[in-house]
Formats: sequence, structure tokens, C-alpha cells
Amino acid sequence: MQNKQKNEFNKTVHPESYTLHDVMLVVAPSCAGKTTYINEHFNDRFVISSDNIVDDVCKKYGLTYSEFFQLDFKHQVREEQRTFFDQSIKESKKHNKVVWDLTNLTKRDRARAMSHYPNAIFRAVELEFKGWEKEIIKLSHERGLATGKIIPKDVLLNMFKRFEPVSKAEGFTDLTTTNVISSIIALKNAA
Repeated sequence: MQNKQKNEFNKTVHPESYTLHDVMLVVAPSCAGKTTYINEHFNDRFVISSDNIVDDVCKKYGLTYSEFFQLDFKHQVREEQRTFFDQSIKESKKHNKVVWDLTNLTKRDRARAMSHYPNAIFRAVELEFKGWEKEIIKLSHERGLATGKIIPKDVLLNMFKRFEPVSKAEGFTDLTTTNVISSIIALKNAA
């Protein structure tokens, strides 16, 4: 008599495996209006923002934004920031609507973000910035003086250079292009 064993797969169901996520990636260099755009159009979404986490960690340790980025990558404060960022990603999986408030400048950056949400619907908003680079650098400098959030000019120039246009071939079901920086600068000049 042959001993027949039932070969059953693990039936454990994880909530993130059946929640359909609607994930929005906003694509633009620093100071091009990502956070402004998100606050105006997508405040109903769970927001993943490295800047917000860096701000919280800096506040906790009495560091400026610039001092944080001068720390060695393996410094405990930088590691704590990465831990909080990973926790933010984990928390985002409990929400149906998610938006990534990071630069998301390259196909590789976007693929990494998308890899956290199997079977999700992906949307991208590409904020136009070409032709506005000088204004972005000036705005960044002014913001740095006002807030201490200084992004060196060479870092911004590298962002401009690294940018790869978004394509539906990357897995996006919806792709929107808009210009926010022109409105920010117009409002600033009107003030």
C-alpha cells in the first residue's frame, strides 16, 4: 500500500498580497515642486518622503539637513534614517493609495520603488523642469538660507544630468506631465 501524502502549499495569506495598491511616483529634481504638487493634488494618499524622515531624524539629533548628509553613510544616524524609511515603506503597504515624494529620476530609481508593490497600478507624474534649471538652483539656495535645507549646486546639476524621462514601458498605466515650478516662481515674484 502506497503512503499518499498531500502536498499542500502554505495557505498563509498576507494582507499586502491581496490589497490592490495605486502607487503614484512623482518625478522631478529637488526644488521643482514635488511636495507642493502632492499637497495640492494627492493629500488623500499615504506619502513616502525621505525628506520628512531626514527632517525628523535631524530634529532628534540636533543636526541640520546639510550636517546629516555630511555624515558617513554607515553612521548610526544615517542607518536610523534608513530604518525609518524601510518602516515607512512597510506601513505604506497597509494603504491602497500611496505616493512617493522622492526624486525618482532614473528608471532604476523608479523600478526600485515599484518593486515594493507587486501587482499594483502605477502612475507617474513628471514635473517639467527643463529650461528652469537656473531658477531651481536659485530657489534651492533661497530655501537653504531660510530653512537650513541646503542642497549644493553640484548635487542639483547632477540631478538634472541623471534625469531619464518616464515611459509607460516601465510599467506605468498613467503618465502625466505638468509644470509646477513656473507657478512657484510666479507666486514668489508676485509676493
